[in-house]
Amino acid sequence: MNNFYIFDVVRIKYTMQNTDMIDILERQEVIEKLVSKGYGELVEAFLLNESTVYTKKGRLNKCGACRVLGWKTKKLEDALAECREILASEFDDLVEEDED
Repeated sequence: MNNFYIFDVVRIKYTMQNTDMIDILERQEVIEKLVSKGYGELVEAFLLNESTVYTKKGRLNKCGACRVLGWKTKKLEDALAECREILASEFDDLVEEDED
């Protein structure tokens, strides 16, 4: 009986590690896509300044992001809209799965 339990724990850990690795690879693909389209400065600012750019609840702090980037709010909003368009095809699949 203990052998089955150990096997289940190992299987769960293996699955979690693979899921984590898949998530990491997917995030890396998104980052690379945005950087290749010219949004490296934006991505870098968001990744390196998380405490300034995001609130404690994980929402975007536009004022903090603008301060870090040295941009006006309109420029940030335009860049975010363009990033959404670039990534729309990847995330449309996820939205469709959630709707089912």
